[in-house]
Amino acid sequence: MSLTLSITTPEGIILAADSRQTYRNMVGASRVGSDSATKIFKVSERIGLTVAGPAFLLDSKKPEEGARGIGTYINDFLEQLNMTETVQTVAKKLHKHLESIYEPSKKLSEIEEQIKQNIKAMGGEVKSTQQSPNKDAVIIEFTDNKGQIQTVGGNIMPIALILAGYDEERVGKPELSVYNAYVPGSVKLVREHNSQNSYGANWTGQTDVITRVVLGRDPRLDQLESLQAAKAALGDQKVLNDLMGLEYIINWGTMTLLDAVDFAKLMIETTSAIQRFSDGIQMMPGDMPGVGGPIDVGVIFPVEGFKWSERKKLTLENTETLK
Repeated sequence: MSLTLSITTPEGIILAADSRQTYRNMVGASRVGSDSATKIFKVSERIGLTVAGPAFLLDSKKPEEGARGIGTYINDFLEQLNMTETVQTVAKKLHKHLESIYEPSKKLSEIEEQIKQNIKAMGGEVKSTQQSPNKDAVIIEFTDNKGQIQTVGGNIMPIALILAGYDEERVGKPELSVYNAYVPGSVKLVREHNSQNSYGANWTGQTDVITRVVLGRDPRLDQLESLQAAKAALGDQKVLNDLMGLEYIINWGTMTLLDAVDFAKLMIETTSAIQRFSDGIQMMPGDMPGVGGPIDVGVIFPVEGFKWSERKKLTLENTETLK
């Protein structure tokens, strides 16, 4: 998987990401394929993006090409992009581009059909099928060959994008905005100019550690029966308000770019360290150490635009470095 972050501050925007690339081999075991993957891309002079999710995609319209790294599809898209596009337009166009390649609804249907065939082969009978709201998972209820009601699920790994930057000046200075985009899923504005949420952090990928650290809770908390009971008794909003009280107070609006870089690197390094010493959680044992390798950091200044703060480089034997 990955861990990518965007941090917006009064001085500019930070984009940070790890470099680990993982895959499942022929017997289904998780493997680390590389610690030098690229997950941050410069879109234009004032826009950048991060990507997390599947490392390779197969374009069904060009099966002869085989599976290609997701970065190659993003670069293909950027080569055709009008460099004057707004952050919002880039987010929507890239979302549509990757959705046409990934075809998540088709993949989920194939997973659903395979599960149904397996149930039938074991003498079971399917009773009901339900897809998640984001259309990235399916739950099937069935009766097994002993007449017992069982449930089984399957899912696809979503592509998670953060697009951040500054649009052209409208009221004297460039206007910032940050969008999250998920395939399958939608494009959502999460930070915008001159609003209460102008400054702050957003993250995608394997977010359990950073969510525990900053927000004070695990993102899988909703799966606890006790929390569901609390929501039923007290209401969703009351429970949410109480949980929000656990969040650390971080003064994003006064944070410098150097501090933002330090914070982003700390969150990625902490996630990598926890994954090294743990193997999932008690209610969901077994996990993939999907965060690791060098940390890349891009900085987007309101006027100067996109600059690299830290970036992996390929060094040749004669000590020359490829840019």
